[in-house]
Amino acid sequence: MATTKHLPSITLASLGLVLSLGSSAQAFTFVEIANTNTSGFTSIDSIVYSINDSGSVAFSANVGGQSGIFLGNGGAIDTLVDPSEGFVNFSFIDINSIDTAVFITGGNDAIFRTEGGVISSVIDIPSSLGLLGFDAGGFPPFSELFINESGTIAFKVNGAGGEGGIFTANGGVFTPIAELPDFDTFRFSLNNNGEVGFFAISPLAPDGDALFIGDGTGMPTLLADPLGFGTVEGPSLNDAGTVVFDALFVDEMGNALQGIFKQSGGDPQLLVDTSTDFSSFDRQAINNSETIVFDASLDAGFTAIFAGPDPVADRVIGVGDILFGSTIVSLSFTHQTGLNNQGQFAFTATFDDGSVGIFRADPDDSDPQPVPEPMSLLGLFLLGATGVVSRLRDSIRRRRC
Repeated sequence: MATTKHLPSITLASLGLVLSLGSSAQAFTFVEIANTNTSGFTSIDSIVYSINDSGSVAFSANVGGQSGIFLGNGGAIDTLVDPSEGFVNFSFIDINSIDTAVFITGGNDAIFRTEGGVISSVIDIPSSLGLLGFDAGGFPPFSELFINESGTIAFKVNGAGGEGGIFTANGGVFTPIAELPDFDTFRFSLNNNGEVGFFAISPLAPDGDALFIGDGTGMPTLLADPLGFGTVEGPSLNDAGTVVFDALFVDEMGNALQGIFKQSGGDPQLLVDTSTDFSSFDRQAINNSETIVFDASLDAGFTAIFAGPDPVADRVIGVGDILFGSTIVSLSFTHQTGLNNQGQFAFTATFDDGSVGIFRADPDDSDPQPVPEPMSLLGLFLLGATGVVSRLRDSIRRRRC
């Protein structure tokens, strides 16, 4: 098993972050899961992967022109979906701790699960979409999915004629969480209680869009007060119902900023924002210990992953770093499937020699050093409707799928 140790270092590169509130500046050990130079893969998908609480990472890779799903933990690599099955790429993968994996095919027209070597269909086009009362409308309907420890699957579907929404599936029973026209949903997150946190444009939101939480037993409830936030995106929800998300806002000096917030009852807490050396935030994740991981870019224009709000002390790994002998030129972290409840996170990296690898970062057992407390929202005037926020919102959305 290939491992290497990386201590927080001083650099002007972009930042990725794993952040445990109240403590960080921690050393990490990196484990190579797979690499196109050494693992026999033609290519490894840089955004389609998931880590479970056992530290195993499921990922999509190509072998001889055919795509499969594989599982690694730093040693031998197992096959979950053999390339000979004939699937043409995969757009989403998630896996739970008993190695039950769910995936969306490359055409986004079907959801499958694989368990114990058996692949079965969850829902597809056109035979099953009618169960939801939708017409596929001739375009790919499925755009994201997750599975929790009880085997509940949450997915988003896009139908024709103003139809669509977020649903859960378990044992062949489909439960609507949020549907059009009440909720025009974007990214979402599923916890082990079957609750889904999601951002949506909704007439039920006083400011037009907001962060909601729902479990299918009634109308979703407002989780983050939308008044003053220009855009709320990328929610990650833990089992206690605590959510982290990024949002646009305007501070008391009239500066348009992007920040990462934590919501756990009461007002959202601002953890970090772009008034520092960060220029933007993309994806963040929270686990049941309230460890928070996010990737971000610095004003210098590079990207990295962090374990805290300090762009220097809490930088874990990023562009320009040397990892297993090669220099990283780009990297990727996912908001829901990249962090587990052990504080480990998975990421992919592309290197200067053209190779692509998928890795796991393991926090060391040594006591981390304290970091500043999260910033309070007191004193901030959150003015989401301003033109300057709208311009920043457009810039962020252009970078996102």
